[in-house]
Amino acid sequence: MISKAIDKLIEISKPVEFQFDGRTYVSKQIHPVKLSEPALLKINTLTGLADYLHDNNDNLDTSRLVLHIVSHDMVSLLGPIYGPFLQRNEYIRATCHPDTFPFGFFIDPESFIIKLQAMFQQDDTMRALLAVVGNIKDERNVTIGDDGISQQITVRVGIARLENTKLPNPITLIPYRTFAEVEQPASQFVHRIRSDGADTSAGLALFEADGSRWKLQAIQNIKEWLTKHVDVPIQILA
Repeated sequence: MISKAIDKLIEISKPVEFQFDGRTYVSKQIHPVKLSEPALLKINTLTGLADYLHDNNDNLDTSRLVLHIVSHDMVSLLGPIYGPFLQRNEYIRATCHPDTFPFGFFIDPESFIIKLQAMFQQDDTMRALLAVVGNIKDERNVTIGDDGISQQITVRVGIARLENTKLPNPITLIPYRTFAEVEQPASQFVHRIRSDGADTSAGLALFEADGSRWKLQAIQNIKEWLTKHVDVPIQILA
């Protein structure tokens, strides 16, 4: 009796294929048993990717492989489609993780200056921006009037420039945002300065103003670098 009940439960649990509205369905979710795949190699440079293809220690047929530039910070080496489930092996993946500027957020002048010097290429426009930022004074003037009976206090808070420096807006800057081996794409930014009140320091910010078109340029720069430095026959897909 118990064995018959178990057999019935097993029969009920099996997925059933049926037709509905001219399409084939199954009654339960099933998972395919796919062919095994090689472990993914993860690196952080395009140079490592070029070296892997040049040495080819895994004896891959590079003419059937694809270098897929997924984005401005990721490149994958993919194999051809194979197997009944149309699999595609990913052999190696290069990603970059640069320290990027916090665009769109107001930060204090000291942190702003440090990040400008550390996260951007230094050119004439950057030097002009640093000259403007370095000459900002966050004013907090307090005037007290006392006649012995009552006291009047006036607080003035604001931002003043110690020198008049002209700087266009938006400005073109070159942040480090893609692989170090390639030319970093330039893009436009809007710079803003504000005072957050008597209890906080001045805030400075950069806002991206190119609609992320720099990512397309970065992908093109990566493709040009790979075309020049990968010395095996392979398709590069951007």
